[in-house]
Amino acid sequence: MDRLFVYGSLKAGGSAHHLLNCALAESEGSLDRVDLTVQDGYPMLQSGSAQVRGEVYRVPDGLWPALDAWEEVPRVYCRRRRELIDGRDVWVYEAS
Repeated sequence: MDRLFVYGSLKAGGSAHHLLNCALAESEGSLDRVDLTVQDGYPMLQSGSAQVRGEVYRVPDGLWPALDAWEEVPRVYCRRRRELIDGRDVWVYEAS
């Protein structure tokens, strides 16, 4: 199972967190060299100079298609491999 870093509607309590029902929560983490913006009411990450804290989940392979569809990959977001400050490799949805 690959890891996913979440920072918006997929976080616990967020409107899309139900999509992660079968995922396993890990300790939180932080991404470096990103900026968090809001476009049309949705948070989006893009390359930048700040640090963003978020939740990390281990996602079963079968969940990725539904997550990609929710995030409207590749039209609105792209799924990109990143390394957290603590060294864990994660997928993260960033602005396309």
